Amino acid sequence: MNTSWNLPLLSALASMLVAQGIKIPFQRWREKAWNWRLAFCSGGMPSSHAAVVSALAVAMGLSYGWNSPWFAVSSVFATVVLYDAVGVRRQAGQQAVVLYELINRAQEAGIDLSGVAAAQARRWVHRGHTPLEVAGGVTLGTSIACLVYLMAH
Repeated sequence: MNTSWNLPLLSALASMLVAQGIKIPFQRWREKAWNWRLAFCSGGMPSSHAAVVSALAVAMGLSYGWNSPWFAVSSVFATVVLYDAVGVRRQAGQQAVVLYELINRAQEAGIDLSGVAAAQARRWVHRGHTPLEVAGGVTLGTSIACLVYLMAH
């Protein structure tokens, strides 16, 4: 591989594509059904957000040095995204589950709801990540960044 490639960008993009692709067979194994829409959805195992930011940070460290400002900035960025994936987004997903259940019960009780709120809640149900899904994304992103770097050198 030509070392003039932008290895951090290549690592991040490859990590995103692999993470999204892995979700489909992983879900097939867990649920015994194919769900091709997972390639375009957030949430699930592994976290593609975690994979992307981990690959970016590791590739920056490998490319520019572990003491470089590029690694520092990408590491802080990765920390914020990882915290958000397992914290804020997870809580939003859990709240969406409760909201979705309340909307269903209200509709079953004959209360007329527009359906927009139900559709919005349904979309948010799987947006957060468990710590294991985030760890899977970090492992995948780190591995892909190292592999891309090794192939380039």
